Amino acid sequence: MNDCFRTIYEPSGLTVTTTERPGGIRVLTLVGDIDAATVGILDEALATGDRLVADLSRVAFLSCAGVRSLLQANARTELAVVLGSHAVARSLEATGADVVLKIHPRVPAALAGLAHDRGGQA
Repeated sequence: MNDCFRTIYEPSGLTVTTTERPGGIRVLTLVGDIDAATVGILDEALATGDRLVADLSRVAFLSCAGVRSLLQANARTELAVVLGSHAVARSLEATGADVVLKIHPRVPAALAGLAHDRGGQA
């Protein structure tokens, strides 16, 4: 029951792993928390391509700074967002960003969505 809370022994922060996919799509797999202290890492990752999938399925917390970063990236790139946690989904819903962003339940669906938007295959 307490496993949903971070302890002092668990690392905090944000890590990003990048995977190149066919069609020029870059998948950014994010792990950790996105807040004022880590949003710069997210900003840098979102500046790395024109067609991006931001996999937030392993993100435990998304602050309004992170929402702003996603919205700014969405304005300048083709961006698909993958959700996993209820807390992240709630942050997007509370700000109305869920209406603006292309949200998908899994990475394959996000890849298919970007391919469909371009008229090709991922």
